[in-house]
Amino acid sequence: MPKYTADNFELRVATTENGLDAAPALSNWKSIKWSTKHGRKKVPVGINSRLQEVYETLLDYSGSADGWIDELEVAGSSDILTAFGAFQQGALTPLYIEIKNKATGTKIRLKRVKGDPAHTIDSPDGFSMWSWDFDFEDISKS
Repeated sequence: MPKYTADNFELRVATTENGLDAAPALSNWKSIKWSTKHGRKKVPVGINSRLQEVYETLLDYSGSADGWIDELEVAGSSDILTAFGAFQQGALTPLYIEIKNKATGTKIRLKRVKGDPAHTIDSPDGFSMWSWDFDFEDISKS
């Protein structure tokens, strides 16, 4: 079974799911991770029993990404921090993220993504970095 490194993947961001097809790949991303938490609730079986029944509850999709700041346009915004809503006072615009495996062509799409952007500047020799902790509503694989 092959092992894939980060350079085998492309990351795209758009304001619509259809926009992902034409969106350019981000150039300076460092890492991305996402997780699906299957909500569970444990309830005791009954009196004089130490057993529990497990019930499913709501799904919780979340993730994070980070990279180096550049001045390239992202998702129709002037830069990545603007696209992620760093300077937005009102409701956040939901975004769509595509993680594409270039070797296999497999695409994972995170849909209706909203989150908390951050900007880090390490002095004197560090880089200007962005990070984004996010939640999303849906996911697909094709």
